[in-house]
Amino acid sequence: MQRSFRILQRASDWKLQINKVPFRNFASAHDQPIKRSGVIDGLTFEDSFKAERPYVFSDPDTSPAYLLPAFHKWFKRDEENTSFSSYIDSFQQLVLPYELIKPFFQGSETIYRLYDSFLNSQDAIDRDWAVALQSAAASEASRDHQFFQLYAPLRLLIKALEFNKAQRIKADPPVQLYIAQSLLSDLPSELQNDVPTPELIRKVGRGDIYSSSIWLGTEPTYTPLHRDPNPNLFCQLCSSKVVRLLPPKVGLELYNNVQMRLRQSGNSRMRSTEMMEGHERDMLHSVVWEDKAAASDVQEVELSAGDALFIPKGWWHSIKSKQSDGRLNGSVNWWFR
Repeated sequence: MQRSFRILQRASDWKLQINKVPFRNFASAHDQPIKRSGVIDGLTFEDSFKAERPYVFSDPDTSPAYLLPAFHKWFKRDEENTSFSSYIDSFQQLVLPYELIKPFFQGSETIYRLYDSFLNSQDAIDRDWAVALQSAAASEASRDHQFFQLYAPLRLLIKALEFNKAQRIKADPPVQLYIAQSLLSDLPSELQNDVPTPELIRKVGRGDIYSSSIWLGTEPTYTPLHRDPNPNLFCQLCSSKVVRLLPPKVGLELYNNVQMRLRQSGNSRMRSTEMMEGHERDMLHSVVWEDKAAASDVQEVELSAGDALFIPKGWWHSIKSKQSDGRLNGSVNWWFR
């Protein structure tokens, strides 16, 4: 089990001004988040696809997220919490790619507390995880890192959710684990059957599926600003996420400004390790989520469980969970053409 935990890479202040480019038809980040189907000039999804404009699905009768079996089978929902259902119990040993985030403030403390909980467990597998977790978070190679990648069973996420529940009671920060961009094709057939490709994306364009991913983690979850090389249908399965979008030209100008400030050339067409920590992460987060001067150009959509969002090819977007107290968050998406 130890070998399943491995560190891959790092990157590691700022103030940015950008030229504003006026943009209409979507609510800006200053306004109330969009929460109605269509949202853009009454266009249908098919029209939005042709016009390359984002489209929100929030009607349970038509939302592709609500129609997925996984939305109903994988999660147990009550007024205070959402957790995995008993259906998932038989998949606890499924090995998946994780991201482990170690914030600069109190981050190591939280990881060490998780380490202690594993070390003191009666389960031998948990104790193996403790050794591996310690080596990832405390090694010489990781001291300057915020972001680590590792492979571990789904059970690790379940244990982290239990740990975070205890952290909330003590008002302590949660451990941040994220199964990010894990291929649906790597899932067992039973789970793949729970996330069938939505029929509506087979009826637009060429109907060709480029790739698809599952996203499961403890809140807060976060993906920095980037653009996709193909249209993207993003479905929210559990809890909620906020998406901030920029049209292609505006987003490219903003991204290039960030790269110029960093004096580097980044890869904007993928969710890379370089953008997940250090100066690039900080600056991208600042300009998209904190910079009031840029906020008028940023368009925001809030997705609750059962909602979906069509993101056209080339549209820049950053996504993060609405909550940040260590609870479960889940999404699935398809890139198509």
